[in-house]
Amino acid sequence: MIRILSITSLVFFSSSILAAGSSAKLEKVLIDLGNKQSLQRGAQIYMNNCAGCHTLKYQRYVKFTDHLGLNPKTIEDNLIFTTDSSGEKTKIGSLILNAVNQSHSKEAFGVVPPDLSLTARSRGSDWIYTFLLSFYKDETRPFGANNKLYPNVNMPHVLWYMEGVKQPADEELNTFEYLSTGTHTKDEYKSSITDLVNFLTYVSEPAQLDRYRIGFWVILFLVIFSAIAYLLKVEYWKDVK
Repeated sequence: MIRILSITSLVFFSSSILAAGSSAKLEKVLIDLGNKQSLQRGAQIYMNNCAGCHTLKYQRYVKFTDHLGLNPKTIEDNLIFTTDSSGEKTKIGSLILNAVNQSHSKEAFGVVPPDLSLTARSRGSDWIYTFLLSFYKDETRPFGANNKLYPNVNMPHVLWYMEGVKQPADEELNTFEYLSTGTHTKDEYKSSITDLVNFLTYVSEPAQLDRYRIGFWVILFLVIFSAIAYLLKVEYWKDVK
């Protein structure tokens, strides 16, 4: 009995800690893995802005041909910017690695930038979306930027040129004012971040697109099979009183 009470108390205490740690309000993002145009735009934003430091080591470029509807030539010309150990351009069948080695990354940022293959599964799409919308100017930080959702993160605001530069208008970080505008309006920037998060959500589990495609035919088969089974049952039992 004492053991049961102890376990119950531990579970309750742990749940309280987790709840307290997730008190930040996350903004909702609309994920549409069937929107290939969004996935293509997200892939381009990622490769142009994130792939220099972050890896997608569980994903291969060649998968983009089937899932994103891109031909190999387009992928090689617009999404592959790295070289292999021999100095040759990375092949389309290779894993998506970054252009900077880990020792240089750690020297520059203090930590090695994490692989983002499974981030959407571990933290959630809403978390990534909110994180990318939460950067603000902070001269006390090494890269001149901080993040409301992830305070003191060792990461620059790489998309500042798109969003513009904003600073807090109050100490609670409830409101912000823009010091300069970017290449995108506020709505355009949110749309681009949605595309990027959509792409990272796809990368976290590429097989789900195959499941969606196959799932339709599986459900259709089960419906037809059920109808045939029912008709057979009626035929076999019609003479049974």
